[in-house]
Amino acid sequence: MKLTRGESIFIATNYFVLSLITLIIMIPFWYVLCVSVTPYSIFSEKNGLVLFPTSLSFDYFAYLLKKGSLIYNAYGVTIRNTAAGVLFALLLTAAAAYSLAEKKLPGRRIIMLIFVFTMLFKGGLIPTYITIKNLGLLNTDYVLILVMAFSAFNMIIMKSFFEGIPDSLKESAAIDGASEIRTLRSIVLPMSMPVIASIGLLYMVTYWNDFFNALLYVTDWHKAPVQLVLRTIIASSSLPPELLEAAGKTPPPTIGIQMAAIVIVALPMMVLYPFIQKYFEQGMLIGSVKG
Repeated sequence: MKLTRGESIFIATNYFVLSLITLIIMIPFWYVLCVSVTPYSIFSEKNGLVLFPTSLSFDYFAYLLKKGSLIYNAYGVTIRNTAAGVLFALLLTAAAAYSLAEKKLPGRRIIMLIFVFTMLFKGGLIPTYITIKNLGLLNTDYVLILVMAFSAFNMIIMKSFFEGIPDSLKESAAIDGASEIRTLRSIVLPMSMPVIASIGLLYMVTYWNDFFNALLYVTDWHKAPVQLVLRTIIASSSLPPELLEAAGKTPPPTIGIQMAAIVIVALPMMVLYPFIQKYFEQGMLIGSVKG
């Protein structure tokens, strides 16, 4: 189909604007990557402007990922919290969504209103901290898993998806003697992989990027996630005492440590996202439209 002159100009303008926006977004990422692999001597000669490194050095990464160092331990804490947190959060979200998707559930509308209420009004930071403290969860290995284990927004999306599954399938399972749990496990969940993948990705990013809850509820550096360590390095423009002790008398320059830490923290999500993107888009679209 032949395009008109106006349509060709419109498409060309779209490509130009989108390419420009992409370039503006990518420049900071590229700068961080370049600085993280550039020796400090070259970085100083160019007055901090390094967009094309002439020499490569991975000393900053080797320093941060040295076995026994603080960030090495924090990386393990983050991976553990993310893996356990996503599984636990999906379990809670799927159970709540499946229950509220059943129209025969007594008090279904009232329960739904309560969940929506929590999206609009929060208990507050101080009451939440006092609750966590009274439960004895401060500075424990699982406090960061529990405080983010449920999202009413994610539950509503999953509930909308479950409501689109034909009732005849669940009725057939009930006739065969399947319990609600068996129906959820064998029929509903296998048919809901797109929305599960999308909600799982949302939870994964939430757990991986969280530092504020760790700042509130964790005081032991050996239980701190990598985001809290990164935040400390960048916000204070210096290294935590644990990293300084590991470095000895001559620690690497702070700017290189900061950039290498950013790469280490962001890289897993950037690598993983392209493989889950199609499920994420499909699940979010279906889950929102069928509400």
